[in-house]
Amino acid sequence: PWKYGFKSIKSIVKIHFQETQPPTSWNRAAPKEYGFYSNVNPLVDHPRWSQAKERRLDGGSALSSLFQKKRDTQMFNGYAEDVASLYTGMDLRKFY
Repeated sequence: PWKYGFKSIKSIVKIHFQETQPPTSWNRAAPKEYGFYSNVNPLVDHPRWSQAKERRLDGGSALSSLFQKKRDTQMFNGYAEDVASLYTGMDLRKFY
């Protein structure tokens, strides 16, 4: 859930361990824009836009969402308390 936008896992069916880090769909499609982790981090801009602010999707029409006020983006999409420990010691600018 902290990776909405371009990684939206629905469930885990099985885990397969790899010797090397596999490419992801998004990082295959646009390797200069999406890294392996691709986290929501308001302190690191995406190459084409800032992640510092976001518009809340309120369940209304797409047009009404365009007129929502922007708010500050929360680290890891608001799940920092739950998932930040997964990235302890990692350079989140380098491994965005």
